[in-house]
Amino acid sequence: MKTKPNWYIVLLSGLALLSVCSFISCRPEPPAIILFSATPSEINLGQSTNLKWTIKDATSVTIDQGIGEIAATGSIELSPAKTIAYTLTATNAGGTVSKSVVIYVSVPPPPPADTTPPVIKNISTSSETETSAVITWTTNEPGSSQVEYGKTTEYGLTATSDELTTAHSITLSGLEPNTAYHYRVKSKDKAGNEASSTDNIFITAQGKSPYSMELQSLEWGRRSEGIDYGFGVKPAEGKKYLFIKGSLRNNSHATLRAVICTMNCWNGNTLVKYEVYVYRGPALPGQVFDFNIETADDPTVNNVTIDFADSLGKEIEVTKK
Repeated sequence: MKTKPNWYIVLLSGLALLSVCSFISCRPEPPAIILFSATPSEINLGQSTNLKWTIKDATSVTIDQGIGEIAATGSIELSPAKTIAYTLTATNAGGTVSKSVVIYVSVPPPPPADTTPPVIKNISTSSETETSAVITWTTNEPGSSQVEYGKTTEYGLTATSDELTTAHSITLSGLEPNTAYHYRVKSKDKAGNEASSTDNIFITAQGKSPYSMELQSLEWGRRSEGIDYGFGVKPAEGKKYLFIKGSLRNNSHATLRAVICTMNCWNGNTLVKYEVYVYRGPALPGQVFDFNIETADDPTVNNVTIDFADSLGKEIEVTKK
């Protein structure tokens, strides 16, 4: 049997080795992750971090956690709600490489529960009409508005507003004229803490009179009561009076049985004193009658006004001639 020469075996071995080397040298290198980082890597809840990357020789680059496929170089602003790891994966014909970064998120502890009710201040009442009133107050934090009211401290009636505010205003309607009402206000903050005031009282305005009058004339001033000592001596100045006088015409289509005249003596905006005079009619429709009221003088008084009401105490509307 013939054997092949040694040189032939060496030649075959060399060709095989060359083929292996050629195969290895033709296979591409896998991609390289040059940069993949988060700046900063530690944040507080609600803050942002910048995720940045640079990849070389990749045909496909992706980041997990819903980001998906990306360019080989880029960055993205993220605000994760918790500590989380992001993994970048780069692929080409030579293989796949990956790298992960962790973003640490600090979540602050929840604030302590609010157990303090609002503070109620500045409660006041104003009458819009004889059958309505407006209740106002303030609180140191936003809260709802509620007024409990009635003719006794049992209340029984309620008016509310769910709007959260610090300036509260509730209008009460359907009230009875010239009537005392008890009330208290309440406010509840968004945490459900409720504050309540003590009991308060307001009186609705007196209803308007069905009668009307026209002022024909009006005058006020001061007068002195002279003292005559006789024997031809000139009277000395005695007691001083404030007076207001004038005339009224009954403009109503009904007879006025009586008119209550109230003389108001003022020092600026301050009521110093008042005097009440009752004109006892009857004053027929269209009839003109006079009034003349006086009271002891007060030197501080610098203005005098007059109000008129019917026999039930209801204010009479008065127009000027």
